[in-house]
Amino acid sequence: MKYDKQALYLEIEKFYLITTEDEGDDLRTIRSLMGGLVRKARKSLAGEEDTKGKIHKLLQLMYGEWGFHCDRNTYFYAKNLYLGNVLRSKQGMPVTLGCILLYLADKLDLPIFPVLFPTQLILRADVDNETAFIDPWNGEYLSQQELEKLYQGAFGFGAQIPPKELEIAEPKELTERFAQLAKNSLIREQLNDAAFKYITSRLNTMEWLIENGISNGTDVEQVEKDEAYEYRDRGLVLAQMGAYQAAINDLHYFVEKYPEDPTALMLQDQLPEMEEHLYVDLLH
Repeated sequence: MKYDKQALYLEIEKFYLITTEDEGDDLRTIRSLMGGLVRKARKSLAGEEDTKGKIHKLLQLMYGEWGFHCDRNTYFYAKNLYLGNVLRSKQGMPVTLGCILLYLADKLDLPIFPVLFPTQLILRADVDNETAFIDPWNGEYLSQQELEKLYQGAFGFGAQIPPKELEIAEPKELTERFAQLAKNSLIREQLNDAAFKYITSRLNTMEWLIENGISNGTDVEQVEKDEAYEYRDRGLVLAQMGAYQAAINDLHYFVEKYPEDPTALMLQDQLPEMEEHLYVDLLH
């Protein structure tokens, strides 16, 4: 079965539609800009016969001629999760620039795939039984030594990269990683309305899967676990919004489901304070 390289793009597009107030007004522009990049890339790669040469040319186009890049100073900003912003400013984070590159690879039939490396999304190109790793920060190739340096920066000097960390990511794992990153960015910037909408949409999807999962082969037990963590995240957002009763309900649900989770242990100390806030609000 052909690998779905557009899964991440479609999730980011859905994220935009759920969390913005423009009711999809920018979607036509996004699709037009993406289509324009595909046409330019096809024209530029037309003279290349070798697959490695095509991939190298595409990287030169995207990060050189077109000027896409990551800025470490604004790396985690939620604006870098929106393709409209990224396509206009040419600035994003690895997941959005990687998404654009994967979309182009799909349209150009190039063997570029996502890897959920622990520190960030990276890409891999598999050509003639050889694998090259690509950094979406800048479009440069990553040597084994550079990969080990990134890994050891996260897990300590001498840590060895397990082979599974360099495998092609499953589309569902990829979209779930994006969703967690998106929620974290929105919550950190206190973009509470957007975070609430996105999490609630995900909860609605999970509830449908739980009800209908047996018939379509869904792992209901895993979805139920994911659902509990979505309730936790929505509870945190609701607390930031001052909606303490709704927050308490969501957070209690998570704590009851997974009392041994480190976050649940922390919430057990914080829930009485939220309940006190609610009691004071009711008195006034």
